[in-house]
Amino acid sequence: MPSERQRLLELALETLESKKKQIDAEIAEILSELRGGRARRGAVPGISLRAVIKERRQRKRSRFSKDERMKRSQRMKAYWENWRKQKGRQK
Repeated sequence: MPSERQRLLELALETLESKKKQIDAEIAEILSELRGGRARRGAVPGISLRAVIKERRQRKRSRFSKDERMKRSQRMKAYWENWRKQKGRQK
């Protein structure tokens, strides 16, 4: 039968190992933040950086107005039509 002292030492060891895991996790989080990883100022825990980037991409507006896109579209259609004529191809 284990002695009382041995049991106390085992409990102390379990407690210290548990605290060590917590400290290691905190160290990893701080290192990640220092390296520019997921944790950033104002970051919400539980939300990944990829989700934030994806949301930002979705909200990003087009650089060109509707008019500019239409003009560009017509210009490119004319360009390719001319290219096809020069190559002797039809669409």
